Amino acid sequence: MAERWQRELTKLRGGVPPDGLWDRVAQGPRMDPLPEPRRSRLAAAAVAVTVFALAAMFVVRAFGPFRDPDHTLAGPDVLTVPDRGETAAAFLSDGHPIFVVHHEDGTVTVVDAFSTHRAFGFEEIVVWCPTTRQLVEWAHEAHWDEYGRWHSAGPAPSGLPTFNFDVIARDPNGDPATIRIGEPQEPDPGHSAAITDPSRPPFCPPDGAYLTHTIDPSDIYASPEAAVAAAPAGWVAVRGTLHVDDRDAFTQLCAEVAAGACVDGVPVRGLDTVRFLLEIIRKYPGETGYEQPQVWLVRVRDGVIDDPAIAGFLSGAGGGVHR
Repeated sequence: MAERWQRELTKLRGGVPPDGLWDRVAQGPRMDPLPEPRRSRLAAAAVAVTVFALAAMFVVRAFGPFRDPDHTLAGPDVLTVPDRGETAAAFLSDGHPIFVVHHEDGTVTVVDAFSTHRAFGFEEIVVWCPTTRQLVEWAHEAHWDEYGRWHSAGPAPSGLPTFNFDVIARDPNGDPATIRIGEPQEPDPGHSAAITDPSRPPFCPPDGAYLTHTIDPSDIYASPEAAVAAAPAGWVAVRGTLHVDDRDAFTQLCAEVAAGACVDGVPVRGLDTVRFLLEIIRKYPGETGYEQPQVWLVRVRDGVIDDPAIAGFLSGAGGGVHR
């Protein structure tokens, strides 16, 4: 072993080291970089599923058929006044219907489009008759003048409420051109009926033409349940059929009434349903527009329907008519 060691040592002493040996020793070994670790198939699949789910949720929320859009009747905060002598139907920012009346003398009155008469608690909508320059309750035909003052006939107990407003801009004649609606005012007590008159004068003579509010069909909830699920603020339009249970007067607004039973119904609050059942439903079964499929103006509060008003005759709304 010693002789072999001596021979190898002799070879080393006479050997010549390769060029740059000591530089390479100082720099350390030159090694190829390690390859990046491969993700497991399970991790890759989890990432892919997450990305797909997020993308799908975005598409469905933005464009999908399952999205339930917020339907609204809300109008702008600032309203345009029609030309002198003309009247415009509008909705306030909470969906409340009104009429903006520009009188012949240049003054303006903003009149509530809900009648002061509420048969059994139902809201009643009024329309504008341009030939007589009167506001008329559609269902029971009380008449008011263009200032909202009680005029004649019908069971309404008083004039119509009006609204304060601020003038934002004026036209070249100095008349209000754009206005911002303020707080409602009580009806003028000096122009209310001492005794209500149930008679029915001509509706809008001579041809019955009238101005009313327009509801875009896309702004109507397809069912009461859809409206309640959306929990909108203010007045909204919804399709439904009123159902009063003949046993206990429990009242619902239903998607439909099938075989006498309410389908997908929502309780209705604010009606005198017992008196309505006894005096109307049982006396005139199937003869009133209340029980027909309709478009209704309603408010949704605490998961129930409040203050329903038949709106099926309004322009664009479709549905039945109560006369």
